[in-house]
Amino acid sequence: MNKLPSIVITGASGFVGSNMIEFLKEEYLIFAIARRSRKEANIPYHPNLHWLQCDISNQSALNEASDYVNKNGGADFILHLAAFYDFTYKDNPAYQSVNIDGTKNILGFAEKVNIKRFIFASSLAACEFPESGKVITEKTSPDAQYQYAISKKKGEEFVKEYSAKFHCSIVRFAAVYSDWCEFAPLYKFLSTWLSRKIELRIIGGRGESAIPYIHIRDLCELIKIIILKTNELPVFDIYNASPNGSTSHKELFGISTRYYYGEVIKPINLPKFLAYPALIARRLLKIFKLTCENPFEQFWMVKYIDKKLDVDSSYTTSKLDWQTKPRYHINRRLLFLLEKMKSHPDEWRVKNEAALKRIAHRANLMIYEKMIEQKDAILANIVEIILTENPKGVFSKYKNMPINDFQCYMSALYHLLLATVRSSDRSLLLKYIDEIAIKRFAEGFEPEILCSTLKTFSSVIIKHLSAYKELSSIKQELYDNIGLTFQIAQDEIEDLYDSLIKKISIEKIAKSSLLPDCKELQKMIRQLSAFYQVSPEEFNISNEELIDTLK
Repeated sequence: MNKLPSIVITGASGFVGSNMIEFLKEEYLIFAIARRSRKEANIPYHPNLHWLQCDISNQSALNEASDYVNKNGGADFILHLAAFYDFTYKDNPAYQSVNIDGTKNILGFAEKVNIKRFIFASSLAACEFPESGKVITEKTSPDAQYQYAISKKKGEEFVKEYSAKFHCSIVRFAAVYSDWCEFAPLYKFLSTWLSRKIELRIIGGRGESAIPYIHIRDLCELIKIIILKTNELPVFDIYNASPNGSTSHKELFGISTRYYYGEVIKPINLPKFLAYPALIARRLLKIFKLTCENPFEQFWMVKYIDKKLDVDSSYTTSKLDWQTKPRYHINRRLLFLLEKMKSHPDEWRVKNEAALKRIAHRANLMIYEKMIEQKDAILANIVEIILTENPKGVFSKYKNMPINDFQCYMSALYHLLLATVRSSDRSLLLKYIDEIAIKRFAEGFEPEILCSTLKTFSSVIIKHLSAYKELSSIKQELYDNIGLTFQIAQDEIEDLYDSLIKKISIEKIAKSSLLPDCKELQKMIRQLSAFYQVSPEEFNISNEELIDTLK
């Protein structure tokens, strides 16, 4: 059987990343790198997909990922999509840690996995708006002076430097959208224009503010062409993922309102000099609770009113033999977006509101990393508390257990929690906590012993981690990831014990070959706490199914 070509995709849980996975998964072996777990990102299981959950700003996590990729045949390509961006225009340390340092880290990662080509996702938004009548080409420098643009420019410079080591392509994206929209500014425009809000018909300036848009399917095709043509392409090159020209607010307003209302609606043009006062007024309305919405528009946007980000992608079109499809042009595709908006309003809102939320650092991964760092100290504290308890106390049965077995089980439980925190998937814990509980039931352990053990784990871990300054701002998330996780585990144990007591004898369950021994259980859980390739169906077993199996 021929080996599939392989590709590493960073930012795999994002809008573009998840669509690239869907587009390539039948023809490529994909190593998806993301901060979210596959389940959290709602990415279906597929045998060609390896999900590597880590933050690209964490070098040790990337080292683990590169080892995994090399053990599984290496990678032919890297598509680097991971980046931070929000619409506040404010400085954010994530621009440095994710966009700049993260890109450096991924380029170092690329050296380790012996790739053929590195594809870097840059942005046309990093280019300053050209003078009237001028256009942005592939040779234009990304010289806009705000943090996102600066971070992308540095990323491009790093990629060009590394092209001396392996082939590199930079792809500057236009505004990427889908049939569900999923591009935050466009979503806000449509939500406003197609509502009964007072500002329904208001457009800033003459309505000539314009940027280029590209449909996600056109973008996926372009990326695939770069991969397929890699041997024909230059060692280093820059491409524009964009149609020629741009599309203005006035055009979008006219087309969308006509499609939606069935008639032409004339906009009300707000002069540019009134834009600042209008934004101040909207913020005052929010402050005095006369509206529940935070305005999406930011003060920095005012300077771009009536400016056009016109693009000429002739070089890309010629070099790659690629062009956007007419049916995917934003002016024509708006009809699809509006049909989704009307027919599936709840899903439309959920998909687009999610696109508005930019999370620089995920709390669960911060907790996970600190748990890894402090594992030995935390486990030592837990073991000490349990073994030094009053001999007649709740933990007395543990003292009859061989010390190596006891420490093994405590370690397995800790790794089980690590897997759960990392993946934000409590079903992992519930499956294996059931297996642990059945074994303890057979050994004569009361449910109070197991629940007290979990309470000890919870209190010790939370107390230990709460002492660290870097976690002080996420105390609620700390409790949710640790405290609530163990709470659901306690409830699961009590449910399982109730069912076992009613339906099966201790003697029968004790003889079952299904009972996991310590080393086997620890092995399974350690695999889960690292990178795993498991279908969710493989571990969704109910209490009743477990009990029926043992009868």
